[in-house]
Amino acid sequence: MTDPQPRSEDGESNSETRWYERTYQVLLGAGGLASQREREYARPERLADVMALIQVLALDHKDTHRSETGLCKDLQGSPRSADTWQSVAKDHPEFFRVNPEPDKTHIVSLIARHVSQRREDDKIGPLSDEFVGNLLSSAVDIHDRQVRRSERWTYLVPIWVALILGILGLLGTLAKLLLGA
Repeated sequence: MTDPQPRSEDGESNSETRWYERTYQVLLGAGGLASQREREYARPERLADVMALIQVLALDHKDTHRSETGLCKDLQGSPRSADTWQSVAKDHPEFFRVNPEPDKTHIVSLIARHVSQRREDDKIGPLSDEFVGNLLSSAVDIHDRQVRRSERWTYLVPIWVALILGILGLLGTLAKLLLGA
């Protein structure tokens, strides 16, 4: 007998795997836990990468858009929380814009640079130090909120463990009384 459902590596059918994933997402959403998009700042080293990217894109005097190669050169390497600087920028549309056109090489930019006033020569200048400080402060605030939100459920673990052990203890006692009588 053949299985009509293709199986994943662990032997589950793809429809079962998708069902588990959908259920997991629904439970996370219903339980008040952060979605994947909301958890981006809670990733290890993500805040440092976002802050570095903000600084490079905000303070450069000549380039408002950057290529992956240019970012790696200016930031002296790849990001620690993702494979590319482009993926860091894509994960944080609150600060960055990524041009999806494949023929473009300079695809990452800071949204704030595009809405800032142009200079007399019709070029976009660097953002002020105060404004950059506010952007960095916003990134830290978002990070702190997301970390607190992702840890909000942890106080429930001891309560659930105690509840489950209590129920098992009651069931054991009840079984002992019924079998011993």
